[in-house]
Amino acid sequence: MDATLWMTLILALLVSLAALFYVIGPLVAKQPPLLQVEDDRMTDLLARKDSALRAIKELEFDHQVGKIDAADYQRLNDRLRRQAITLLQQLEQITPLSAALDEQLEAEIAQRRQAKPATTPIKSVSTPTISTPAMPPVATVAGAARFCTQCGARIDSGFKFCANCGAAVTAAGEAVGERSG
Repeated sequence: MDATLWMTLILALLVSLAALFYVIGPLVAKQPPLLQVEDDRMTDLLARKDSALRAIKELEFDHQVGKIDAADYQRLNDRLRRQAITLLQQLEQITPLSAALDEQLEAEIAQRRQAKPATTPIKSVSTPTISTPAMPPVATVAGAARFCTQCGARIDSGFKFCANCGAAVTAAGEAVGERSG
């Protein structure tokens, strides 16, 4: 009995050590940070640019819902857009390589667009046709066939709703009201 107690304690100690290593291991491991910040100025400019763009979106939303009148909106919008443009220009000065890559990419896109034929046929999107199910032979009420006034389908004498569109049928045999479902 004494041996099973020691085995249980050793097993509990091993499980505890494994859990402790699992939790503390990533904290003490020497790994490079996931986001390497090379330039604090660039990071600051990116954050300020994102903030300016977010402010422009919020301003547009506030104007659309009527919180800001047109004069204030125009004044604030102009100022925020100038600020965003200035920040973008500063970012381009810091990273001239990316601006050159953008120009190269745009030139390649333009070249590929010229290589394609100017007119590409546009396929029309056809709407699927809805086929009406085959209806049983027409039952007559006092010798006349009944038809739905909503969709024109024949209505069996025992039906209270049109089998094609779901419109309710009056006692006179005409479909009335809006379609259900």
